[in-house]
Amino acid sequence: MHDFDTIIIGGGPSGLQTAHYLSANNLNVALFEKDHAIGEEVVCSGVISKEAFNRFDLPTDSIKGRLKDAELYSPSNNNIQYSHPEESVVVVDRHYFDNSLAERARNSGAEIFLNSKVITISNHKDYVECEIKTGNTSKTYRSKNAVIATGVSFNLQESLGMGRPKKILKGIQVEIDIEDVERLKMYWGNQYSSGFFGWVIPLRDSRAKIGVMTEKNPMEGLENILDQLGLKSNLIAGKYKIQRRGISFGRIKKPVSDRILAVGEAAGLVKTTTGGGIYYGLISAEIASDVITKAYFDYDFQPHLLKGYDRQLKKEFSKELKFGEFFHSFYSDLTDNEINQLFDAAKKDNLLSYISQNGKFDWHKEAVVNILKSPNMRKILIKGLIKQGTKFAFSS
Repeated sequence: MHDFDTIIIGGGPSGLQTAHYLSANNLNVALFEKDHAIGEEVVCSGVISKEAFNRFDLPTDSIKGRLKDAELYSPSNNNIQYSHPEESVVVVDRHYFDNSLAERARNSGAEIFLNSKVITISNHKDYVECEIKTGNTSKTYRSKNAVIATGVSFNLQESLGMGRPKKILKGIQVEIDIEDVERLKMYWGNQYSSGFFGWVIPLRDSRAKIGVMTEKNPMEGLENILDQLGLKSNLIAGKYKIQRRGISFGRIKKPVSDRILAVGEAAGLVKTTTGGGIYYGLISAEIASDVITKAYFDYDFQPHLLKGYDRQLKKEFSKELKFGEFFHSFYSDLTDNEINQLFDAAKKDNLLSYISQNGKFDWHKEAVVNILKSPNMRKILIKGLIKQGTKFAFSS
């Protein structure tokens, strides 16, 4: 006997979207979330493209900021202005956003259990078994299949031999009151981040999110951004609530384990250029739901059929993630002086103009290719390649 058709582990966007799709397809779905509420204490920039909103009919009432213009700062404080022809990106309130997705899932028929942590998960011939701990009690549930949507936690995946991402990046963020911030600001250089960048994201009502994604010490980078803004003293005085989280970098080895699939960040589906994962998570939820629904209608959960999920993920994301990893691998080895030279080269090659007209917020492969081909940029970038002993042929 099965308690449910599908058990979903994790109540973030990818898990909630999967619950909605499968329940709408008349499956008996249970979602278990370890926290006592959906969307609370979420550490996220909340930046989502309009493409995602249009594709998945996401809750527009959750929007608390809109981004169109940006300022990019080099290590030497050289500034590049960037403007997109239209507002293609918004910032959402994750508490409201996630709760709206939860309400949609409930309305479709999904049961959502809070304060319920999945301790163990195991695959069997005809079912999946999960041990759930709620408070001081535990109970075991069975289902025909399960979906892991645990975000940056990989204990369950590792227990099933599914693996974990290549590395976990460090993220830190504060949300503060600040006047006169109307543009997105991005900070590049080793005083802010090792291999990535820092940001200031304007919100409504004179507020902003300020944060850093890095491989090393995130607090140092956050302090340096706040120092640029004249706000470091408030951090030292403890006036800001500091939020931290890990960020997946690189797809896990096996997003499928017999009757179990991983979606979103739990499968390592996070942009390797910016660390954003909401849109990719929603897409993976759609793909997983289609595969699972077909398995139910065909009464066939043979492992080779569910592996179609992995094939579709590779088709959708493989090139994007690999190009991002490749670009990061040699960018992260550049000195601050070389990053300053990149900024000068970007101006000479008019790259920002190209990106503003042709770039896509969620799909970076074409932009990366054009950066690598750009004559002045590649003179600088090739230094990173030489340092690593990597051979790369730039086509003209």
